Amino acid sequence: MTSSETEPAPASAASASTAAADASGSGAGAAASAAATPGAGGAPGVVDYEALYEQIKDKPCHVVQINQRKDGFNGGTFRTRASLIERELDPIYKAETLAEVHEEMEAAGKRLRQLGVFTGVSMLAHEEPLDDPAACTVELAVEESNWFKLRAATYVQGGESTFELGAGLTNASGRAEALTANLEYGMENSHTASLAFKQPRVGGLPATLEVRGSQLFRNNQKSSSYTEQLRGAVLALKSMDGSQGLEYELGWRRLLDPSRSASRAVMGQMGDYLLSALRYTALLDRRQPAAGGAAATLGGAGWAVRSTTEVAGLLPPSGAGGVGGAGGPSSELRYVRQQVDAVANVPMEETGAVVFSVGASAGLLLPWGPDGVLARPTCIADRFFLGGPSSLRGFKYKGVGPTDVRRPPEGRAATSDSAAPRRDALGGDAYTSIFASLMFQLPHPALKLLRLHGHAFVNGGNVIQLAGAGRSPAELLSEFGSSWRWSCGAGLVLPTPFGRFEANYCVLLSSQEHDRVKRGLQLGFAASSVA
Repeated sequence: MTSSETEPAPASAASASTAAADASGSGAGAAASAAATPGAGGAPGVVDYEALYEQIKDKPCHVVQINQRKDGFNGGTFRTRASLIERELDPIYKAETLAEVHEEMEAAGKRLRQLGVFTGVSMLAHEEPLDDPAACTVELAVEESNWFKLRAATYVQGGESTFELGAGLTNASGRAEALTANLEYGMENSHTASLAFKQPRVGGLPATLEVRGSQLFRNNQKSSSYTEQLRGAVLALKSMDGSQGLEYELGWRRLLDPSRSASRAVMGQMGDYLLSALRYTALLDRRQPAAGGAAATLGGAGWAVRSTTEVAGLLPPSGAGGVGGAGGPSSELRYVRQQVDAVANVPMEETGAVVFSVGASAGLLLPWGPDGVLARPTCIADRFFLGGPSSLRGFKYKGVGPTDVRRPPEGRAATSDSAAPRRDALGGDAYTSIFASLMFQLPHPALKLLRLHGHAFVNGGNVIQLAGAGRSPAELLSEFGSSWRWSCGAGLVLPTPFGRFEANYCVLLSSQEHDRVKRGLQLGFAASSVA
Protein backbone atom coordinates (compact mmCIF):
# COMPACT_ATOMS: atom_id res chain seq x y z
CA MET A 1 0.00 0.00 0.00
CA THR A 2 1.31 3.42 -0.90
CA SER A 3 -0.17 6.75 0.03
CA SER A 4 0.15 10.39 -0.93
CA GLU A 5 -1.25 12.91 1.50
CA THR A 6 -1.72 16.64 1.10
CA GLU A 7 1.81 17.15 2.43
CA PRO A 8 3.53 13.73 2.13
CA ALA A 9 6.29 13.04 4.60
CA PRO A 10 9.67 11.93 3.28
CA ALA A 11 9.16 8.47 4.72
CA SER A 12 5.68 8.02 3.27
CA ALA A 13 6.98 5.87 0.40
CA ALA A 14 8.66 3.51 2.80
CA SER A 15 5.72 3.21 5.15
CA ALA A 16 3.45 2.72 2.17
CA SER A 17 5.25 -0.35 0.89
CA THR A 18 3.88 -3.04 3.19
CA ALA A 19 0.64 -3.87 1.42
CA ALA A 20 2.18 -3.21 -1.98
CA ALA A 21 4.64 -5.97 -1.21
CA ASP A 22 1.78 -8.48 -1.34
CA ALA A 23 0.82 -7.13 -4.75
CA SER A 24 4.33 -7.78 -6.05
CA GLY A 25 4.29 -11.55 -5.65
CA SER A 26 6.41 -14.01 -3.72
CA GLY A 27 9.56 -11.96 -4.20
CA ALA A 28 8.03 -9.17 -2.17
CA GLY A 29 7.02 -11.63 0.52
CA ALA A 30 10.58 -12.87 0.76
CA ALA A 31 11.77 -9.30 0.98
CA ALA A 32 9.37 -8.68 3.83
CA SER A 33 10.75 -11.67 5.71
CA ALA A 34 14.29 -10.53 5.12
CA ALA A 35 13.50 -7.02 6.30
CA ALA A 36 11.95 -8.17 9.59
CA THR A 37 14.14 -7.70 12.63
CA PRO A 38 13.88 -10.61 15.14
CA GLY A 39 12.73 -9.71 18.60
CA ALA A 40 13.51 -11.29 21.95
CA GLY A 41 13.21 -15.11 21.99
CA GLY A 42 13.08 -15.29 18.21
CA ALA A 43 9.69 -13.54 18.07
CA PRO A 44 9.03 -11.38 15.02
CA GLY A 45 10.29 -7.86 15.53
CA VAL A 46 9.70 -4.48 13.92
CA VAL A 47 9.71 -4.46 10.12
CA ASP A 48 12.24 -2.11 8.53
CA TYR A 49 9.87 -0.54 6.02
CA GLU A 50 12.56 1.57 4.39
CA ALA A 51 14.70 -1.48 3.68
CA LEU A 52 11.64 -3.37 2.46
CA TYR A 53 10.67 -0.60 0.09
CA GLU A 54 14.20 -0.39 -1.33
CA GLN A 55 14.01 -4.11 -2.14
CA ILE A 56 10.63 -4.09 -3.86
CA LYS A 57 10.35 -0.60 -5.36
CA ASP A 58 11.50 -1.76 -8.79
CA LYS A 59 9.10 -4.72 -8.99
CA PRO A 60 6.28 -4.55 -11.56
CA CYS A 61 3.22 -2.63 -10.40
CA HIS A 62 0.51 -0.84 -12.36
CA VAL A 63 -2.74 0.92 -11.51
CA VAL A 64 -5.90 -0.62 -12.94
CA GLN A 65 -8.46 1.71 -11.35
CA ILE A 66 -8.70 5.01 -9.46
CA ASN A 67 -11.72 5.31 -7.19
CA GLN A 68 -12.68 8.90 -6.40
CA ARG A 69 -14.43 10.27 -3.34
CA LYS A 70 -15.38 13.88 -4.04
CA ASP A 71 -16.84 16.12 -1.33
CA GLY A 72 -18.23 19.59 -1.97
CA PHE A 73 -17.71 22.52 0.38
CA ASN A 74 -19.70 21.95 3.60
CA GLY A 75 -21.40 18.94 2.03
CA GLY A 76 -22.68 20.93 -0.93
CA THR A 77 -22.55 20.19 -4.64
CA PHE A 78 -19.18 19.15 -6.03
CA ARG A 79 -18.31 21.65 -8.77
CA THR A 80 -15.01 20.55 -10.27
CA ARG A 81 -15.42 18.86 -13.64
CA ALA A 82 -14.49 15.19 -13.84
CA SER A 83 -12.44 15.76 -16.99
CA LEU A 84 -10.22 18.23 -15.12
CA ILE A 85 -9.43 15.70 -12.39
CA GLU A 86 -8.91 12.88 -14.88
CA ARG A 87 -6.40 15.00 -16.79
CA GLU A 88 -4.22 15.34 -13.69
CA LEU A 89 -4.57 11.65 -12.73
CA ASP A 90 -3.90 10.15 -16.16
CA PRO A 91 -0.08 9.82 -15.78
CA ILE A 92 -0.62 7.42 -12.85
CA TYR A 93 -1.90 4.74 -15.24
CA LYS A 94 1.42 4.86 -17.13
CA ALA A 95 3.52 3.83 -14.11
CA GLU A 96 5.08 0.36 -14.38
CA THR A 97 6.81 -0.15 -11.01
CA LEU A 98 5.94 0.46 -7.39
CA ALA A 99 8.36 3.41 -7.24
CA GLU A 100 6.84 4.95 -10.36
CA VAL A 101 3.32 4.54 -8.95
CA HIS A 102 4.33 6.35 -5.78
CA GLU A 103 6.09 9.14 -7.71
CA GLU A 104 3.15 9.66 -10.05
CA MET A 105 0.70 9.71 -7.13
CA GLU A 106 2.69 12.43 -5.39
CA ALA A 107 2.97 14.40 -8.64
CA ALA A 108 -0.77 14.08 -9.28
CA GLY A 109 -1.55 15.22 -5.74
CA LYS A 110 0.68 18.26 -6.25
CA ARG A 111 -1.04 19.10 -9.55
CA LEU A 112 -4.48 18.86 -7.96
CA ARG A 113 -3.44 21.16 -5.12
CA GLN A 114 -2.05 23.66 -7.62
CA LEU A 115 -5.56 24.13 -9.01
CA GLY A 116 -6.33 26.04 -5.82
CA VAL A 117 -9.84 24.63 -5.39
CA PHE A 118 -9.30 21.85 -2.82
CA THR A 119 -8.72 22.11 0.92
CA GLY A 120 -7.62 18.49 1.10
CA VAL A 121 -6.16 15.95 -1.33
CA SER A 122 -5.26 12.41 -0.23
CA MET A 123 -4.39 9.29 -2.23
CA LEU A 124 -3.98 5.67 -1.16
CA ALA A 125 -2.90 2.66 -3.24
CA HIS A 126 -3.55 -0.97 -2.27
CA GLU A 127 -3.34 -4.40 -3.88
CA GLU A 128 -6.18 -5.50 -6.12
CA PRO A 129 -7.44 -9.10 -5.66
CA LEU A 130 -7.19 -9.94 -9.36
CA ASP A 131 -5.36 -12.60 -11.29
CA ASP A 132 -2.60 -10.07 -11.99
CA PRO A 133 -0.39 -9.94 -8.84
CA ALA A 134 1.15 -6.62 -9.95
CA ALA A 135 -2.18 -4.77 -10.19
CA CYS A 136 -3.24 -2.16 -7.64
CA THR A 137 -6.07 0.29 -7.09
CA VAL A 138 -5.79 3.95 -6.03
CA GLU A 139 -8.27 5.61 -3.72
CA LEU A 140 -8.54 9.40 -4.17
CA ALA A 141 -10.32 11.72 -1.73
CA VAL A 142 -10.70 15.45 -2.43
CA GLU A 143 -12.63 18.16 -0.62
CA GLU A 144 -13.46 21.46 -2.28
CA SER A 145 -12.89 24.85 -0.71
CA ASN A 146 -15.44 27.65 -0.58
CA TRP A 147 -16.19 28.96 -4.06
CA PHE A 148 -16.99 32.49 -2.84
CA LYS A 149 -14.53 34.63 -0.91
CA LEU A 150 -14.84 38.11 0.54
CA ARG A 151 -12.04 39.97 2.27
CA ALA A 152 -11.32 43.39 3.72
CA ALA A 153 -8.04 44.82 4.93
CA THR A 154 -6.24 48.02 5.82
CA TYR A 155 -2.55 48.65 5.26
CA VAL A 156 -0.01 51.38 4.54
CA GLN A 157 1.34 51.61 0.99
CA GLY A 158 3.50 54.39 -0.38
CA GLY A 159 3.13 56.37 2.83
CA GLU A 160 -0.66 56.31 2.50
CA SER A 161 -3.16 54.41 4.67
CA THR A 162 -5.29 52.29 2.37
CA PHE A 163 -8.51 50.29 2.76
CA GLU A 164 -8.99 47.27 0.51
CA LEU A 165 -12.16 45.33 -0.28
CA GLY A 166 -12.12 42.27 -2.51
CA ALA A 167 -14.51 39.56 -3.66
CA GLY A 168 -13.82 36.44 -5.67
CA LEU A 169 -15.50 33.48 -7.33
CA THR A 170 -13.34 30.37 -7.55
CA ASN A 171 -14.28 27.30 -9.57
CA ALA A 172 -17.77 28.61 -10.24
CA SER A 173 -17.99 26.75 -13.58
CA GLY A 174 -15.95 23.76 -12.42
CA ARG A 175 -12.83 24.57 -14.45
CA ALA A 176 -10.76 25.81 -11.46
CA GLU A 177 -10.95 29.37 -12.79
CA ALA A 178 -10.87 32.37 -10.46
CA LEU A 179 -12.62 35.70 -11.02
CA THR A 180 -11.73 38.46 -8.55
CA ALA A 181 -12.79 42.08 -8.15
CA ASN A 182 -10.77 44.43 -5.99
CA LEU A 183 -11.23 48.00 -4.77
CA GLU A 184 -8.61 50.03 -2.88
CA TYR A 185 -9.10 53.49 -1.43
CA GLY A 186 -6.45 55.57 0.32
CA MET A 187 -6.63 58.42 2.80
CA GLU A 188 -5.02 60.74 0.22
CA ASN A 189 -7.79 59.91 -2.29
CA SER A 190 -5.70 57.39 -4.21
CA HIS A 191 -7.88 54.54 -5.44
CA THR A 192 -7.71 51.49 -7.67
CA ALA A 193 -10.41 49.26 -9.16
CA SER A 194 -9.45 46.01 -10.85
CA LEU A 195 -11.03 42.89 -12.30
CA ALA A 196 -8.93 39.77 -12.89
CA PHE A 197 -9.43 36.30 -14.36
CA LYS A 198 -7.02 33.46 -13.57
CA GLN A 199 -6.82 29.96 -14.99
CA PRO A 200 -4.31 27.69 -13.21
CA ARG A 201 -2.66 24.85 -15.12
CA VAL A 202 -4.00 26.20 -18.38
CA GLY A 203 -4.10 23.44 -20.99
CA GLY A 204 -2.57 21.05 -18.46
CA LEU A 205 0.67 23.05 -18.42
CA PRO A 206 2.42 24.04 -15.15
CA ALA A 207 1.46 27.68 -15.66
CA THR A 208 -1.28 30.14 -14.70
CA LEU A 209 -2.90 32.38 -17.29
CA GLU A 210 -4.07 35.74 -15.97
CA VAL A 211 -5.99 38.57 -17.62
CA ARG A 212 -6.41 41.75 -15.57
CA GLY A 213 -7.98 45.11 -16.24
CA SER A 214 -7.62 48.06 -13.88
CA GLN A 215 -8.20 51.76 -13.41
CA LEU A 216 -5.86 53.59 -11.06
CA PHE A 217 -5.71 57.06 -9.58
CA ARG A 218 -2.60 57.79 -7.51
CA ASN A 219 -2.23 61.03 -5.58
CA ASN A 220 1.44 62.06 -5.43
CA GLN A 221 0.79 65.73 -4.59
CA LYS A 222 2.29 65.48 -1.12
CA SER A 223 5.67 64.25 -2.36
CA SER A 224 5.87 65.32 -6.01
CA SER A 225 2.93 67.69 -6.81
CA TYR A 226 1.20 65.53 -9.41
CA THR A 227 -1.54 62.94 -9.79
CA GLU A 228 -1.49 59.88 -12.02
CA GLN A 229 -4.36 58.21 -13.85
CA LEU A 230 -3.73 54.83 -15.45
CA ARG A 231 -6.20 52.65 -17.33
CA GLY A 232 -5.06 49.45 -18.92
CA ALA A 233 -4.97 45.68 -19.19
CA VAL A 234 -2.38 43.01 -18.43
CA LEU A 235 -1.97 39.57 -19.99
CA ALA A 236 0.30 37.34 -17.89
CA LEU A 237 1.64 33.79 -17.89
CA LYS A 238 3.23 32.64 -14.62
CA SER A 239 4.78 29.38 -13.47
CA MET A 240 2.88 27.51 -10.78
CA ASP A 241 5.71 27.81 -8.25
CA GLY A 242 6.03 31.56 -8.81
CA SER A 243 9.63 31.32 -9.99
CA GLN A 244 8.97 32.90 -13.40
CA GLY A 245 6.43 35.26 -14.91
CA LEU A 246 5.94 36.95 -18.27
CA GLU A 247 3.37 39.70 -18.77
CA TYR A 248 2.38 42.28 -21.32
CA GLU A 249 0.78 45.56 -20.25
CA LEU A 250 -1.06 48.02 -22.47
CA GLY A 251 -2.36 51.19 -20.88
CA TRP A 252 -3.01 54.90 -21.07
CA ARG A 253 -1.46 57.20 -18.47
CA ARG A 254 -2.27 60.84 -17.68
CA LEU A 255 -0.23 63.05 -15.34
CA LEU A 256 -1.87 66.21 -13.94
CA ASP A 257 -0.99 69.10 -11.61
CA PRO A 258 -4.24 69.94 -9.77
CA SER A 259 -2.51 72.23 -7.25
CA ARG A 260 -0.82 74.34 -9.97
CA SER A 261 2.24 74.53 -7.75
CA ALA A 262 4.42 71.79 -9.23
CA SER A 263 8.07 72.48 -9.88
CA ARG A 264 9.26 73.13 -13.41
CA ALA A 265 10.77 69.65 -13.62
CA VAL A 266 7.42 68.07 -12.76
CA MET A 267 5.45 70.46 -14.98
CA GLY A 268 7.48 69.25 -17.95
CA GLN A 269 6.13 65.75 -17.30
CA MET A 270 2.43 66.60 -17.46
CA GLY A 271 0.42 65.07 -20.31
CA ASP A 272 -0.79 61.79 -21.77
CA TYR A 273 1.33 58.70 -22.35
CA LEU A 274 0.86 55.33 -24.04
CA LEU A 275 2.32 52.39 -22.14
CA SER A 276 3.12 49.19 -24.03
CA ALA A 277 5.51 47.06 -21.99
CA LEU A 278 6.75 43.48 -21.76
CA ARG A 279 7.89 42.41 -18.29
CA TYR A 280 9.76 39.27 -17.20
CA THR A 281 10.30 38.30 -13.57
CA ALA A 282 12.53 35.49 -12.29
CA LEU A 283 12.81 34.38 -8.66
CA LEU A 284 15.40 32.02 -7.22
CA ASP A 285 14.41 31.32 -3.63
CA ARG A 286 16.51 29.04 -1.44
CA ARG A 287 14.99 30.09 1.88
CA GLN A 288 13.45 27.55 4.24
CA PRO A 289 10.08 28.91 5.48
CA ALA A 290 9.93 26.13 8.08
CA ALA A 291 12.86 27.69 9.94
CA GLY A 292 11.60 28.97 13.26
CA GLY A 293 12.46 31.94 15.42
CA ALA A 294 13.46 35.24 13.90
CA ALA A 295 14.22 33.57 10.55
CA ALA A 296 10.50 33.00 9.95
CA THR A 297 9.86 36.74 10.19
CA LEU A 298 12.37 37.30 7.37
CA GLY A 299 10.92 34.63 5.07
CA GLY A 300 13.11 31.77 6.28
CA ALA A 301 16.77 30.88 6.59
CA GLY A 302 18.70 30.89 3.32
CA TRP A 303 18.93 33.28 0.38
CA ALA A 304 16.81 34.57 -2.48
CA VAL A 305 17.31 36.66 -5.61
CA ARG A 306 14.62 38.29 -7.76
CA SER A 307 15.15 39.96 -11.13
CA THR A 308 12.61 42.06 -13.04
CA THR A 309 13.27 43.16 -16.62
CA GLU A 310 10.88 45.49 -18.45
CA VAL A 311 10.97 46.84 -22.00
CA ALA A 312 8.45 49.55 -22.95
CA GLY A 313 7.67 51.06 -26.34
CA LEU A 314 6.77 47.93 -28.29
CA LEU A 315 4.10 49.49 -30.52
CA PRO A 316 5.06 51.04 -33.88
CA PRO A 317 5.92 54.78 -33.72
CA SER A 318 2.84 57.01 -33.91
CA GLY A 319 4.68 60.20 -34.81
CA ALA A 320 4.20 61.72 -31.35
CA GLY A 321 6.98 63.79 -29.89
CA GLY A 322 7.99 61.99 -26.71
CA VAL A 323 10.03 58.84 -26.47
CA GLY A 324 11.64 58.55 -23.07
CA GLY A 325 8.81 59.82 -20.97
CA ALA A 326 8.32 63.54 -21.54
CA GLY A 327 7.74 65.31 -24.74
CA GLY A 328 4.14 66.01 -25.63
CA PRO A 329 0.58 64.70 -25.76
CA SER A 330 0.10 60.99 -26.43
CA SER A 331 3.83 60.24 -26.08
CA GLU A 332 4.72 56.58 -26.15
CA LEU A 333 6.84 55.53 -23.20
CA ARG A 334 10.06 53.89 -24.37
CA TYR A 335 12.53 52.58 -21.85
CA VAL A 336 14.39 49.57 -20.51
CA ARG A 337 14.05 49.00 -16.77
CA GLN A 338 16.04 46.46 -14.77
CA GLN A 339 15.71 45.78 -11.04
CA VAL A 340 17.44 43.16 -8.88
CA ASP A 341 16.74 42.32 -5.22
CA ALA A 342 18.76 39.90 -3.10
CA VAL A 343 18.65 38.84 0.55
CA ALA A 344 20.45 36.29 2.75
CA ASN A 345 19.34 35.23 6.24
CA VAL A 346 21.87 33.36 8.40
CA PRO A 347 20.72 31.92 11.77
CA MET A 348 23.37 32.47 14.42
CA GLU A 349 22.22 29.42 16.40
CA GLU A 350 20.22 26.23 15.83
CA THR A 351 16.97 27.58 17.29
CA GLY A 352 16.96 30.56 14.93
CA ALA A 353 16.43 32.95 17.84
CA VAL A 354 19.12 35.27 16.42
CA VAL A 355 19.43 35.85 12.67
CA PHE A 356 21.95 37.94 10.75
CA SER A 357 20.44 39.31 7.54
CA VAL A 358 22.00 41.20 4.64
CA GLY A 359 20.34 42.45 1.49
CA ALA A 360 20.77 44.66 -1.53
CA SER A 361 18.54 46.17 -4.18
CA ALA A 362 19.56 47.95 -7.37
CA GLY A 363 17.81 49.34 -10.41
CA LEU A 364 18.52 51.02 -13.73
CA LEU A 365 16.11 52.92 -16.00
CA LEU A 366 17.25 53.89 -19.51
CA PRO A 367 15.06 55.64 -22.10
CA TRP A 368 15.52 54.82 -25.77
CA GLY A 369 14.26 56.15 -29.07
CA PRO A 370 15.22 58.09 -32.22
CA ASP A 371 17.14 60.65 -30.16
CA GLY A 372 19.32 57.94 -28.62
CA VAL A 373 19.78 56.64 -25.09
CA LEU A 374 19.60 59.15 -22.20
CA ALA A 375 18.66 62.02 -24.55
CA ARG A 376 15.29 62.72 -22.93
CA PRO A 377 14.27 62.57 -19.26
CA THR A 378 12.39 59.49 -18.12
CA CYS A 379 8.80 59.66 -16.91
CA ILE A 380 8.58 60.47 -13.20
CA ALA A 381 5.99 57.71 -12.68
CA ASP A 382 8.51 55.07 -13.81
CA ARG A 383 11.49 56.25 -11.75
CA PHE A 384 12.97 54.79 -8.59
CA PHE A 385 12.43 56.42 -5.19
CA LEU A 386 14.15 55.79 -1.86
CA GLY A 387 13.10 56.45 1.70
CA GLY A 388 11.06 54.74 4.39
CA PRO A 389 11.29 51.42 6.29
CA SER A 390 11.16 49.36 3.07
CA SER A 391 14.18 50.95 1.39
CA LEU A 392 16.11 53.41 3.58
CA ARG A 393 15.27 53.79 7.27
CA GLY A 394 15.82 57.20 8.82
CA PHE A 395 14.40 59.00 5.78
CA LYS A 396 10.80 59.78 4.91
CA TYR A 397 8.95 58.11 2.06
CA LYS A 398 10.47 59.39 -1.22
CA GLY A 399 12.74 61.52 0.93
CA VAL A 400 16.04 60.75 -0.85
CA GLY A 401 17.30 61.86 -4.24
CA PRO A 402 16.94 64.68 -6.76
CA THR A 403 14.40 67.43 -6.00
CA ASP A 404 13.19 70.68 -7.53
CA VAL A 405 11.64 73.72 -5.85
CA ARG A 406 7.88 74.08 -6.14
CA ARG A 407 6.20 77.15 -7.56
CA PRO A 408 4.23 79.38 -5.18
CA PRO A 409 0.49 78.64 -5.34
CA GLU A 410 -1.33 80.94 -7.73
CA GLY A 411 -2.68 84.09 -6.09
CA ARG A 412 -0.15 83.88 -3.25
CA ALA A 413 3.39 85.14 -2.97
CA ALA A 414 6.06 83.90 -0.60
CA THR A 415 6.72 86.66 1.92
CA SER A 416 9.12 84.89 4.26
CA ASP A 417 11.38 81.90 4.49
CA SER A 418 8.69 80.00 6.38
CA ALA A 419 6.28 80.54 3.50
CA ALA A 420 8.79 79.42 0.88
CA PRO A 421 7.54 76.59 -1.35
CA ARG A 422 8.69 73.11 -0.59
CA ARG A 423 10.47 70.84 -3.04
CA ASP A 424 9.20 68.04 -5.28
CA ALA A 425 10.80 64.60 -5.11
CA LEU A 426 11.83 63.72 -8.67
CA GLY A 427 13.16 60.18 -8.22
CA GLY A 428 16.04 58.78 -10.21
CA ASP A 429 17.10 56.46 -13.02
CA ALA A 430 19.70 54.50 -11.04
CA TYR A 431 19.66 53.44 -7.41
CA THR A 432 21.26 51.07 -4.94
CA SER A 433 20.08 50.24 -1.45
CA ILE A 434 21.82 47.92 1.03
CA PHE A 435 21.16 46.85 4.59
CA ALA A 436 22.48 44.61 7.35
CA SER A 437 20.50 43.68 10.43
CA LEU A 438 20.64 41.45 13.47
CA MET A 439 17.17 40.23 14.48
CA PHE A 440 16.53 38.45 17.76
CA GLN A 441 13.67 36.99 19.75
CA LEU A 442 12.57 38.83 22.86
CA PRO A 443 12.78 36.77 26.07
CA HIS A 444 9.27 37.19 27.48
CA PRO A 445 6.87 34.30 26.58
CA ALA A 446 4.05 36.72 25.76
CA LEU A 447 6.26 38.56 23.28
CA LYS A 448 7.24 35.25 21.68
CA LEU A 449 3.57 34.39 21.33
CA LEU A 450 2.99 37.70 19.54
CA ARG A 451 6.06 36.98 17.36
CA LEU A 452 7.43 40.37 18.35
CA HIS A 453 11.17 40.65 17.66
CA GLY A 454 13.90 43.18 18.20
CA HIS A 455 16.51 44.19 15.65
CA ALA A 456 19.49 46.44 15.10
CA PHE A 457 20.25 47.67 11.59
CA VAL A 458 22.47 49.67 9.26
CA ASN A 459 21.08 51.08 5.99
CA GLY A 460 22.72 52.77 3.03
CA GLY A 461 21.62 53.89 -0.40
CA ASN A 462 21.58 56.45 -3.16
CA VAL A 463 19.54 57.39 -6.23
CA ILE A 464 20.46 59.76 -9.09
CA GLN A 465 19.11 60.90 -12.44
CA LEU A 466 20.87 59.82 -15.63
CA ALA A 467 18.64 60.79 -18.55
CA GLY A 468 18.62 64.44 -19.60
CA ALA A 469 21.26 65.36 -17.01
CA GLY A 470 23.79 66.52 -19.59
CA ARG A 471 26.72 65.05 -17.66
CA SER A 472 29.37 62.55 -18.66
CA PRO A 473 29.33 58.97 -17.31
CA ALA A 474 32.40 59.77 -15.19
CA GLU A 475 30.63 62.73 -13.58
CA LEU A 476 27.51 60.66 -12.90
CA LEU A 477 29.54 57.85 -11.36
CA SER A 478 31.43 60.29 -9.15
CA GLU A 479 28.18 61.88 -7.96
CA PHE A 480 26.62 58.50 -7.26
CA GLY A 481 29.56 57.33 -5.17
CA SER A 482 30.06 60.54 -3.19
CA SER A 483 26.48 61.26 -2.12
CA TRP A 484 25.44 58.06 -0.34
CA ARG A 485 23.06 58.24 2.60
CA TRP A 486 23.60 56.13 5.72
CA SER A 487 21.57 55.43 8.84
CA CYS A 488 21.53 53.00 11.74
CA GLY A 489 19.30 52.21 14.66
CA ALA A 490 17.28 49.64 16.56
CA GLY A 491 13.65 48.82 17.03
CA LEU A 492 10.81 46.33 17.27
CA VAL A 493 9.41 44.20 14.43
CA LEU A 494 5.93 42.65 14.28
CA PRO A 495 5.08 40.43 11.27
CA THR A 496 1.64 41.02 9.71
CA PRO A 497 -0.09 39.79 6.52
CA PHE A 498 0.77 43.15 4.89
CA GLY A 499 4.47 43.18 5.72
CA ARG A 500 6.57 43.80 8.80
CA PHE A 501 5.38 46.60 11.05
CA GLU A 502 8.45 48.34 12.47
CA ALA A 503 8.89 50.81 15.30
CA ASN A 504 12.47 52.04 14.97
CA TYR A 505 14.72 54.61 16.57
CA CYS A 506 16.87 55.95 13.72
CA VAL A 507 20.21 57.76 13.79
CA LEU A 508 21.37 59.49 10.61
CA LEU A 509 25.02 58.95 9.71
CA SER A 510 25.01 60.76 6.38
CA SER A 511 22.46 62.82 4.43
CA GLN A 512 22.39 65.38 1.64
CA GLU A 513 20.86 68.81 1.22
CA HIS A 514 17.09 68.76 0.62
CA ASP A 515 16.72 65.19 1.94
CA ARG A 516 13.58 64.70 4.02
CA VAL A 517 14.90 62.95 7.11
CA LYS A 518 13.18 61.17 9.98
CA ARG A 519 15.42 61.20 13.03
CA GLY A 520 14.34 59.41 16.18
CA LEU A 521 11.16 57.34 16.20
CA GLN A 522 9.96 56.07 12.82
CA LEU A 523 6.86 53.90 12.40
CA GLY A 524 5.87 52.09 9.23
CA PHE A 525 5.42 48.88 7.26
CA ALA A 526 8.39 47.26 5.54
CA ALA A 527 7.71 44.94 2.64
CA SER A 528 9.69 41.73 2.34
CA SER A 529 13.14 42.20 0.81
CA VAL A 530 12.29 39.59 -1.82
CA ALA A 531 8.55 38.97 -2.10
